[in-house]
Amino acid sequence: MGKWYILHVRTGQEKKIKKLLENRINDEKKKINQIIIPEEEVLEVEKGEKKAKSRRFWPGYMLIELEDDANNEIVWHKIKTTPGVFDFLGAGETPVPLKEEKIEEIKREIEERKAKPLPKVEFKIKDRIEIIDGPFVGYTGIVEEVYPERERLKVSVSIFGRATSLELNFWQVEKIP
Repeated sequence: MGKWYILHVRTGQEKKIKKLLENRINDEKKKINQIIIPEEEVLEVEKGEKKAKSRRFWPGYMLIELEDDANNEIVWHKIKTTPGVFDFLGAGETPVPLKEEKIEEIKREIEERKAKPLPKVEFKIKDRIEIIDGPFVGYTGIVEEVYPERERLKVSVSIFGRATSLELNFWQVEKIP
């Protein structure tokens, strides 16, 4: 069991930097136990089909577990000089490891987010939407209420000149910019 740190890296290149670190630091012997890039599942509608995709919920940050017995000064320097790595998160010159309860809390959050996929688009009251699925395809409306736990919206749509309230799934509508 090692010590955990948060590493600030170039956004969008987390996976590439993870591979670089594993190859560069673990060259002689294993000094990095594991690297976690916090990701969650998001649902998006493409061509009328719901698809689950992976999205980073802390873009530009990753968790890294280093061996306790590693010569930390040398390892820290190698990590900091890896292309795409900005620095360790924390104050001062010496990186500060995370407390064990904090790392457990973060791991629990990662597991919870992976277990329940979220819709990619977040809706707010008074957002304009277009219905893209169901019997009212092509109609536009205004969001009246949002039920994120049920992934549903209450929408006001004008049908035959009268305002009508509809309850729709997130994936049945598209936000109009």
